[in-house]
Amino acid sequence: MFSILFDSPFLFVVLALGAIMFAIAKQEKPEQSRYLNFLLLTLVTFGVILFDNPFKSYLYAGLLFYVYVVYIFIPASLVFGFISIYKSKRHLQYYPSNYSKILKINARILMILSIVNLLMLLMQSEIGIIILVPIVGISSIIQFIYGELESKRVQNLQQQKQEDVPNPGSISNDGDIDEN
Repeated sequence: MFSILFDSPFLFVVLALGAIMFAIAKQEKPEQSRYLNFLLLTLVTFGVILFDNPFKSYLYAGLLFYVYVVYIFIPASLVFGFISIYKSKRHLQYYPSNYSKILKINARILMILSIVNLLMLLMQSEIGIIILVPIVGISSIIQFIYGELESKRVQNLQQQKQEDVPNPGSISNDGDIDEN
């Protein structure tokens, strides 16, 4: 499996360029904290593990699991890790709160877990990857829940800000002298 990783650096380059392009495109905009990508990736990974467990006893057991982990799970989790660190840092910059701090810490944990998953892949440790997937799942659920709570808080802040700003189209006649 290690040779498969060296035969396909194209996927890593494409996903890394995608993360860099995302960071460049979102440079001036405050980030909304939506973290659905890690949660969906983890759910699909659980499905692949249940469907094609590498520890079953038939001949091609785990082939789909290996292909999925090498070509989709590891590269995507690394990219999602970089993006979630970037988004949480930008979000904390524009909307500081306790939720934002939790999101930033959890994004770093997800990135560390993604790097550990890559190391487990390089060491050819299927059991390590399978053990880390539930931990990534728990962390991604926490990230998603706190992200949704933070999104609602930010929406309320933006709504209050819009209500506080007076409408520039309305002109008052309080100080005008009536000529009649």
